[in-house]
Order: sequence, then C-alpha cells, then structure tokens
Amino acid sequence: MTVPVHHWLAARVAVTPLYWSDLVLGTAWPLVGALVARNRPRNPVCWLMLLPAMIGPYHLLAYYAAYSRFLAAAPLPGWEAGAWIGCWGFAGYWFATPLVPLLFPHGRLETAPRRACAWAVVTIAATGTLATMVRPSGTDPVRGVPNPLGIAGWEWLHTVMSVCAGATMVGGTCAAAVFLVLRTRAATGAERARLQWLLLGGLLMALSFLAIPLDATGQPAVLGDLVMLLGLLGPPAGVAVAMLRHGLFDVELVLGRAIVLAVLSALVLGVYAAVVAGAGLIAPGSLAGTCLIALTALLAARARGAVQAAVDRTLFGHRHDPYAVVAHVGRRVAPACEPVQALQHLVDALRHALRLPYAAFDSPAVAAASGSPVAGAGWRTFPCRALGRELGVLRVGRRSLNDPWTAKEQAAVEEVADRAGTLAYAAGLVQDIARSRARILSVREEERRRLRADLHDGIGPSLAGTAHQLDALARRTDDPHLAACLRQLRDRLRTSVTDLRTVVHGLRPAVLDQLGLPGALRELLAGYDTPVCHSSIDSACRRLPAAVEVAAYAIAAEAVANAVRHSAAGRLELTARMEDSVLILSVRDNGRGIPPRHTAGVGLRSMRERAAEIGGRLEVTTAPGGGTLVRAGLPVGDQAGGDPS
Repeated sequence: MTVPVHHWLAARVAVTPLYWSDLVLGTAWPLVGALVARNRPRNPVCWLMLLPAMIGPYHLLAYYAAYSRFLAAAPLPGWEAGAWIGCWGFAGYWFATPLVPLLFPHGRLETAPRRACAWAVVTIAATGTLATMVRPSGTDPVRGVPNPLGIAGWEWLHTVMSVCAGATMVGGTCAAAVFLVLRTRAATGAERARLQWLLLGGLLMALSFLAIPLDATGQPAVLGDLVMLLGLLGPPAGVAVAMLRHGLFDVELVLGRAIVLAVLSALVLGVYAAVVAGAGLIAPGSLAGTCLIALTALLAARARGAVQAAVDRTLFGHRHDPYAVVAHVGRRVAPACEPVQALQHLVDALRHALRLPYAAFDSPAVAAASGSPVAGAGWRTFPCRALGRELGVLRVGRRSLNDPWTAKEQAAVEEVADRAGTLAYAAGLVQDIARSRARILSVREEERRRLRADLHDGIGPSLAGTAHQLDALARRTDDPHLAACLRQLRDRLRTSVTDLRTVVHGLRPAVLDQLGLPGALRELLAGYDTPVCHSSIDSACRRLPAAVEVAAYAIAAEAVANAVRHSAAGRLELTARMEDSVLILSVRDNGRGIPPRHTAGVGLRSMRERAAEIGGRLEVTTAPGGGTLVRAGLPVGDQAGGDPS
C-alpha cells in the first residue's frame, strides 16, 4: 500500500524518494521476526526484528499529513499526530540493528560487557529518539510537513539526533559485531552454528554497503539500492536459518569465503582510496587510475591465499593441516611436568586446534577431559596404542549431528591418539612406581612401629631390670672389687638403655603411640597464648596406616612451627578429615601471608617430600581473607600412590 500512495502523492507534492531497500527492511525483517516469534515468543530478538515494521505505517501517516496540509480542502482529523510520527518513526532502527546481534540467539546478556553495551545503546537511542520527536524540522518522508511538536529555535537537536544515530548505528553495531565474533570463537556445536549464520548475514550486509554506488547527490543510485536490498536480506535470513533450522547447510565453508571476500574488498578499496587521496592527481577514469585498479587487484589476488589461511585458522583451527595440529599439540604438551598433566594439555590442545566442543582420553589408569559434548551429537572414538597394547581411547565430540569429518582431521586425530597412548603408558609407569614406593614406605613404617613396640616394651624394660638387679647385688656384696665391677656393668646397661630409648624415639614419634594421631595433633597446639589455636579433627583419623600418621604429624608440626615463628598471626586453625580415602590436613593462619618472592626453605621442601613419599600432595597458598594455608592430601590404604586431589 505504501508504494502506490507514494507514487500518487509524488506526482503532486515533493516527497523523499522511496527506496526498495526500505521496503525490504520493513517487510523481510518483521516477517522473520514474526516467524521466529511463533516458535520462540519469549525471545526478545524476534520482537526487536519487528520494529522495522514501523516503516510502512510511519510513511503512510506522513503522507496522510502531507495530503491534509497541501491537497485537502480542509485539514483532516489527526494529521498532526501523523506528522509527528512521520518525524521519528524510523528510530526503531537505532534499537534493532545493534541489539539483535547482542541478544542473539537466546535473548540473554550473559556477560557484564555485553550488558553495559546494551544499556549504552538503549540510553543513546532513547536520547536520539526524544530529540527527534521535538526537533524543529519536517517529516522524513515529506520535508514540507513541519513537526507539530517541534520546539522553535532548538535546531541543535539535529546535532543530537545525528550524534546518537551515528553512535548506535555505527558504534553500537560495530561493538555488537566484535562481541559476536568473540562469542562465535568461544562457542561450540549448535550454538556456534547459530552465531555463524548471523555472522554470515552481517558480512553480506557489510559487503553490500561497501559496494553501493552513489549518484551525484550522494544518495544510492538504482543499482546501489538493489545491492543494498540484497545486503539487508542477509541478517534476517541468517537469523531465520540459525534459530529455526541451523543444521540445514554447512555454514562454515560459506562463512570463511564470505570473510575472505570482505577482507579482500576492504583491502582493494582501502589501498585504492589511500593512493588516490595521497596522489590527488589520478582521475578514476584515466589510464593511471585503471593501472592503479589493476595493481590493487593483483595485490588482492596475491594476498588471497594468506587471507584465506588466516581466516580458516581463526574460525576453524588447524583442521585442514594435520601437521599443524600435531605441532600445536606438541607445543602445549611439552611444558607438562608429569604424564597426567601432559594428557590434560593434550586434550585441551586438540580441542582448540580442531575447534571441537569436546575431547577426552579415558583408560583404566588415567582420564582427562576438555569441554563438554554437544547434546545428541555424540563423539568419535580412536584407540590409543603404545608398544603393541591398547591403553585407552581418545574421544572427540562432534560439532553437530551431521558434522562433516575430513580425511585430514582423521589423520591428525589418529596421530594425536598415538601420542596419547605413549603418555598413558608413561602415566601407568609413574603410578606403578608411586604405588610401589608407597607400599615400601608403608611396610617400613609398620615395621618401625612393630620394632618400637618390641624394643620399648620388651628389650628396654629387660635391660633396665637387669641394671636394677646389678645395682642391688652390688649393695649386698662385701667384696669391694666385685661391687665396683657390678656398678660398672650397671652403668653400661643404663647407658645402653638410654641409647636404646634414643633409637626407639627415632623410629617413630612417641606421642603417636601414646595419644594417637588426633591427640598428637591437638598436643601440637597446646600451650600457646598467641596465636589462639583451634582444631577440628575427624574421628576417622584414629586408625590410619603408620606411614600416613607419621607424614601427617611431621607436616602439621612443621606448619604450626612456621606459623608461630614467622606469620605474626593472631589465630591458627588445624583441621584433619577424611574425604574418599584421602586424609585432608590443613593448617591456616591469619598472619602476614606468603611474601611475593618467597623461596622455599628446608621446612617447606621437607613437608612436600613427606607428602610425596606416600603419593600425596601439599599446597601452600594465600588463605582467603589473608594469611597462609598449608593443605596436604594424603592417600590412605589401597589409594596410596594415587591422585589425592
């Protein structure tokens, strides 16, 4: 209806040209918005896309006001309202264009920067809309119809409107595009496909704007209007496919080619404009201008391969280059200090290199995972072998249900799977050694406990009793020489008893046998006025293997001593509890904390060695709220030698 009314009125009154691109914007965008609203009515993206539907009504209202003012015999009712709406009815673009990519696809703003950007867009767009409503000017479709609410003398509102329009349409849209690119790179699976479709539509629109030819008045020519029409179809088409049938096509190949075309187009236009602006003498139709265009075209052709490689690497990782995948994984694995950590680095690097949603290694001995699989898409499984044995499987998640899988990706993952098998074999050897060491240590400590009990309760009292008998015999004899010999034997036995007690105490702390581990830990905190000491010890810590008791007591004693001597703390807490066959021992203070450039001393190294001897770990960190936290995880029983964390 808008088109015939425009043509009828244009034959009688001066009106602004009606562009086909405006009609597409006023029909295609709302149509897609309505289609999406039917399936996802609570998504604000669809309602934002309905805003351009104002194009038709606001044109018709402005034409109604123009007819009333210039052609009707008497003013028509409500023409002032039509004229007023005709002054600002286009302002919906300022909201829709930047907010749609910010909110797409779920209609939520998950991060603080995106929320700040959205609030800035809404604030600036609302300010521009208010300025447009009261600016002293004519309607946009018919310049001769004045704004009935325009404030005379406030021409500066035109500047406010222009600044707000530029800030939202250019600044806001560019910021939203940056967020869209960052979200696309971080997303996986169906989410990534949806974002890529919108990104593709936005690139098509940007390319059309770059290619718009202008007429002598600076307005789009007929061909330019058609190019803009095609470009404006890009975003709604991308939104429709992304939100309704995102798996219809393989968007990644199309998106990569579109980005390359956009980059090369911008390169050609930029180089040409820069050279022409610098020279100032080259006419576009001259021989020199033609040579310049040819030169920039050759430059673009030369750069195409490099640009395509950079775009593919940015969007899709190294999936087209198996050697690059293996090299990337190798660089990430190299800094690892143990096989288990190296396996974690391997799955992280593989997922990043191939832009996978999920990668994991699984075996009876060790497991590592990165990311999460796409619901319903599943994964591919690759066996991991070393020395002729299958030691586990490497799983790589599909990006979508119909995820294409190339021979190059297959070769790259198979090579990485072989490396994972080697690392799994090394991890198994390390765990075997750790278990053997822990078993030897446990047997050693149990033997020490038995020896201490035998020496303390058997040989020690027997020697002491013998010394006492010799002393009694020396007092009863009348022979001075014999008495002197007996006393000499008594003294030697007493010296032997003292030496034996020293050996007994060296085998195992006596307080562990006297009070048990809970009592021994509480005894470490006894007698201190400053810091104020508190303890919380699980009753399950009463009966533990001898090696665990000794290690826990030694670590706690060193940590408490360090806190008392060096931390200047006012409060100290010691806790010991069992978690899944692991003794968790922690000593926390509220003192001055760890110095920035702290070098581990003998005590800290000793605590780490004590924990490592039985397959445990020790961490020394800054406690929340200040102070130092010493935390040890010591495996108990059959878990010795495993990963305590």
